[in-house]
Amino acid sequence: MRCDIVIPVWNMKDITKQCVNNITRHTDFPYRLIIVDNASSEETQRYLEDLAKRKDINVRLIRNEENLGNSKGANQGIRASDAEYVCILDNDTMVMDHWLTEMINVAESDEKIGVVNPVSNYGRKKPLARKWEEVASDVYQKGKGKYIETAAAIGFCFLIKRKVINDIGVWPEGYGPGYFEDTEYSIRAIRKGYKVAIAQGAYVVHLEHSSFKKTGFFDELFAKNQKIFYDQFGKSRRLLYILNGENKFDLDKNAYKNAQNRNWIWVFTRKGSSVALPDHAYIKLFYLGNPFFEANCIFRILKRKKRFDTIYSDSPSLIKKLNTLKGLHGAEVVNPVSGINS
Repeated sequence: MRCDIVIPVWNMKDITKQCVNNITRHTDFPYRLIIVDNASSEETQRYLEDLAKRKDINVRLIRNEENLGNSKGANQGIRASDAEYVCILDNDTMVMDHWLTEMINVAESDEKIGVVNPVSNYGRKKPLARKWEEVASDVYQKGKGKYIETAAAIGFCFLIKRKVINDIGVWPEGYGPGYFEDTEYSIRAIRKGYKVAIAQGAYVVHLEHSSFKKTGFFDELFAKNQKIFYDQFGKSRRLLYILNGENKFDLDKNAYKNAQNRNWIWVFTRKGSSVALPDHAYIKLFYLGNPFFEANCIFRILKRKKRFDTIYSDSPSLIKKLNTLKGLHGAEVVNPVSGINS
């Protein structure tokens, strides 16, 4: 079994070299590099041509005389692959020990898993006085063999089973140079019955030295592609479930279904209660102290910068209070037991 690692490249020679060096240093699973050169300038082109001539690493180089963008470049690599797995990897990444083995082990652990992401530094800063290798080692020790589901894998390191490619094809190319193609592909995979997972023991650093951001039209491109995506798939919603213990409802299935539809789910419940929820990246569970439980819920709702779209509560008294404060939080308030809108 082998994995083809597809790396679209447009300039950034030093970053690309660092990426390749980390792959050779930290990858313990059989692989081949498929590098798609999107019309890089002479310095980067020369480096990639020299890399393809090396005898100590298996490299296939595809050269484009014009920049086709990230999505089309990635698809060239996918179409050139004949391996059991394909991993689309941004060149502004640093892979760590066991990264690929862990992702593939997770994929092999369940035939329904079709797309896999690693854990990354996204939204997090590296702890002071620690190396990335140390952070990655901790992640590996704690998460080896484990995974959580997600509704959308991120394209910086995107592992795909061959069966998924055979079923749903390659990345969408309607977003121009890139952004949102990874989310659409995840949706298509889920709708075909596959799971999208995050391997809890694999770690890849994303430096986010994006070629798009360097060009200065990132905001314009993102807004354009966001509209294309929303017009077809709709916006994600933020849903809050508050379990006060007065009534019970089928939260497990509702939360999972909503999360798989790319809605962000928060659950507030009392400390000491027992709540069964699936492990899912879009579901967050908070246990709040029993004294002043309702006041704590209201405080957390009102202090949020990103407002909830809908709040479900099984407590008539809390529903009444939230309804009074609707002008401040702006959410629709619903009793999930009766299904009645407040």
